[in-house]
Amino acid sequence: MKIYTPAELAKMYHIHPNTIRLYERLGYISTPERATNNYRVFTELHVLQIRICRCIFGYPFTNRNIRNAGNEIMWASAKQEWSIGRQNAERYIQTIEQEIEIARKTTSILNRWVNTVNPQKLSTNINYLSRKEVADYFGITIEAVRNWERNRLILSVGEGEKGERLYSSTDLNRISIIYMLIQAGFSIAAIQRSLAMYENGHTNEMISALNNPKHEELVSVGDQWLHELVRLEKAAQAIPSIFDELTTL
Repeated sequence: MKIYTPAELAKMYHIHPNTIRLYERLGYISTPERATNNYRVFTELHVLQIRICRCIFGYPFTNRNIRNAGNEIMWASAKQEWSIGRQNAERYIQTIEQEIEIARKTTSILNRWVNTVNPQKLSTNINYLSRKEVADYFGITIEAVRNWERNRLILSVGEGEKGERLYSSTDLNRISIIYMLIQAGFSIAAIQRSLAMYENGHTNEMISALNNPKHEELVSVGDQWLHELVRLEKAAQAIPSIFDELTTL
């Protein structure tokens, strides 16, 4: 049986040896046995478990739903529950696909926003969602939605029977843009400036209002978001076959 040191595993995956220790501490890989000198003994089992971790980590633009689904895969792998891990991997891929669908819809909305002379002419289909439904849709917390309300990024005019905030389809379009820009690292203040330009009919100034030199075009933010999610999906699609390898050890 071939054995590995933390340094050898780290070199294999171009990560720091402390990352291997972190994976062990978080329960993402099985606890290694100890040699007579008390050093950890890593095997091919850990090589494959860490490969799963690397398929999940290292990609931007992931939300709470994706992160939680990824954790379930790694925890099942660490417990050597191969069939459960494979099932979790399939759910993980589906979760990423849902995020990709949000990204595609948001990019389409963004293109319409940037190219619309009069923002008020955009269609408004009345289909109300609660704070929790909005949070679940984007894979964020209810507190994040409240924070956007407090910062006046979103202003709900709908109210339910119990006085709860309700958001329409039009609100959801706006929230989609906010979600995308926050995922891309823009500050609340920058997003406020950009949305103010949009609301005042200055769609051509939405980009410059963000005041972020990393992005020359606002639309490129959506393109980059989608590009990274597709990369994440490709990495995720390799995970089921790793579980197949694990079953043969």
